[in-house]
Amino acid sequence: MGMPEIEIEKHIENYWGSLGRLLNDEEKYVFNEIEKQFEDPTEDNPVKAIDVAKWLDPTPLLDILKTRYPYFDIIKERFKPRFRFIAYLTISKKRNLRQAYLSLSESEFLKLGFNNIPTYELIREFLYERLGVENLPRLFQWITKEIVFLLKKKDILMGTRTFQDATDVRALKNDNDAKYSGYYKESGYKLDVTVDAELDIPLHYLPMEITMDEGKNLVLSQGYIASLGIQEKERIVDDKYATYENIAQSEIKGTKMIYKIAEHWVSNPNGDPKEIKRLYQKYHQRDDFVADADIEFMLHYLNKTGEREAVGAYFRNQRMKEAKEQPEEYKKKCRERGSRMEGFFGRVKTTTILDDHPGRRGWKGFLLRAGLSMLSLVFSALIRVQNGALEHLTNVTYII
Repeated sequence: MGMPEIEIEKHIENYWGSLGRLLNDEEKYVFNEIEKQFEDPTEDNPVKAIDVAKWLDPTPLLDILKTRYPYFDIIKERFKPRFRFIAYLTISKKRNLRQAYLSLSESEFLKLGFNNIPTYELIREFLYERLGVENLPRLFQWITKEIVFLLKKKDILMGTRTFQDATDVRALKNDNDAKYSGYYKESGYKLDVTVDAELDIPLHYLPMEITMDEGKNLVLSQGYIASLGIQEKERIVDDKYATYENIAQSEIKGTKMIYKIAEHWVSNPNGDPKEIKRLYQKYHQRDDFVADADIEFMLHYLNKTGEREAVGAYFRNQRMKEAKEQPEEYKKKCRERGSRMEGFFGRVKTTTILDDHPGRRGWKGFLLRAGLSMLSLVFSALIRVQNGALEHLTNVTYII
């Protein structure tokens, strides 16, 4: 008779447990020997990418792999150096995975916590099959959530004030998945990003076809950020996002929307308080109708029943009045968003592989470029915050 299945599993568990303990001991030895003091990369003190990535504590990220590996709880410690390698890949600006792999010596792999040089196939399988390109946004979310948590412990609240904008990303030649945009005068893709207005940390990103309307991403972005436990107070966007639908959805949830007031806009009578009251009265026969309700209740009620043009018009009329009564203050906020987002995208395109030529064509190639580029920023921020640095969190310029 063969060994019972439960005994086989027990032997496997003991094997992986022993191996896991061995790797842990080696990791502890390596890091006791190597770790001295975290150096924050700055203009006056550039730091090698390997000497930044080695400081990542991947513990909060491990559970993202729980459904991907049998015996995860036994072997999960083995994934720590692999996550540090992924961090190295993103912040080192290497054009592709193989280039990043070949750039490291044995001693540098040891710095990341490996007990020897891993095979390229191990790293490739971890990134492309276990994590998966389609799951890079999920990894981004886990990292962002941890940054939010750590900063909150330091009384720094993220996401209460945000900017949102999109940028074009040119495609490589002969990319059959890319579309041509008459607006941008090129073939390529588009990346929509929402960032924290104070810290320049991206909170949400969405790869798009270049001809798609980025305005449709606002509600999705706000829902995602709310899932991080953040209550946005103000979101500043350009007028492409300022649809009645978006305005209604944002303002009803307590997030004030600021946007450039187009010259042709006029006050919409559908948003007048008297019209809101008249529209609300249409529902007087419904069981949840409340007589003598205040304007706030009526707006919430109408939004819930789908009367979002009127609700959006009410709040847009308010913004137009605000812009007229306080023109300089209002324009200053709009200008700030424009210059800050222009600077943000400029830095991303020059310090990550987003606008580089990594050799991958097609939509999936763009997803990879966009994902690794956004991960470079949040990995940089997470490593800094984990090690007590709280300035220029997403600046990868001086990581060399």
